[in-house]
Amino acid sequence: MKLLVTTDFSVNSKGAIRFAQMLAKQSNEIEATFYHTVHFLKPTKWSDIFYKTFIQEEIERLTAELKKFVYSTIGEDKNKFANIKFVIDSAISTEKDIIRYAEKNKMDFICIATQGAGVLRKIMGTHTSYIVNNSKTPVLVIPSHYRAKVLKKVTYLSDFENLKKEIDKVSKFSGTVKCGLDVLHYSSIIFDKNKFERNKSLFSTEEYKNIKLNIVKNNLELSLVDRISQFISKSKPELLIMFTKREKSFFETIFLPSKSAELTYTTKIPVLIYSK
Repeated sequence: MKLLVTTDFSVNSKGAIRFAQMLAKQSNEIEATFYHTVHFLKPTKWSDIFYKTFIQEEIERLTAELKKFVYSTIGEDKNKFANIKFVIDSAISTEKDIIRYAEKNKMDFICIATQGAGVLRKIMGTHTSYIVNNSKTPVLVIPSHYRAKVLKKVTYLSDFENLKKEIDKVSKFSGTVKCGLDVLHYSSIIFDKNKFERNKSLFSTEEYKNIKLNIVKNNLELSLVDRISQFISKSKPELLIMFTKREKSFFETIFLPSKSAELTYTTKIPVLIYSK
């Protein structure tokens, strides 16, 4: 599993590093690239040769700083990783270059920390929103305050539209880190009943027998965020997984209406977002 773990050397960015550390402790297949972008301005008086030399020296210096920053966070657990790389990328647009690097190097996941406790709400802000809405690579959004915690169970929020295709992707992740998997679905009277029953029957097969299906009746008096929060406060998974179209409107229509989103339990755990 190849992770692109972004950092800006801030304390807030350590959440993503700690999450990668936790994954490496649960699986011997974790390859992490710790990544930082910087834009080097060229003074008009500098020659091209001097500017090129300056960039090379700065990249060497920043790479050494990046190693020190990461190793001071993960300590001896650096030996748990199958491989570690450190990359300083000269870039103008941080968000676009993170996406570009992930796709070019065939990363399995982008791992990024978001400031504050409200992960679902913070997904709507700054560069995290851009990456989530535009990246073909799945994105792990980690609370800045995250502390390494064993992944015992993950909850996959499903709309039952592309269940088998999506659950195969999710199962690959949970299988790699050796954790349990629950599926959460909110029933709807407008959903095709035949398709609903077919999806339910999947969990009676040998392939999916170890996956727990939770079908919860929709309570339209609560926002989706509040409904998720209520479920997770009882179930207590270590990670929430969801699929979405790469459209900002999805997050706007689902998460923004809930003013309590930042205070919910759900927003305090990492979220893995796949593109449909």
